[in-house]
Amino acid sequence: MRTLLAGILALFLPARGAHRSAAPPSLPLTVCPPAPEHPPVITCPRPADLITADGMPLVRPYVVEGERERDERDRRRLQRERRRAAVLATLGQDYVPVCWEVAA
Repeated sequence: MRTLLAGILALFLPARGAHRSAAPPSLPLTVCPPAPEHPPVITCPRPADLITADGMPLVRPYVVEGERERDERDRRRLQRERRRAAVLATLGQDYVPVCWEVAA
């Protein structure tokens, strides 16, 4: 009974693993060439903000950081206004910014 079952299973479910099959693998393994190495990318933190003269920055870092924070606050405020306008538009209402909110 076991040999009959083993024969049927071998016929319909042949072994596929390398350690199980008696025959050599059907497809030869191809060796892929190594991937080309990309040159390293040199990134500066904020190259547009850094202007050097004689190896020293012309603008102090705290001045640039203050401007970045202000720009980030403005960007977040404008994004908040756009989201508010989008939500109100889905409700069928127009959004008119308040004067003090725009000037802030």
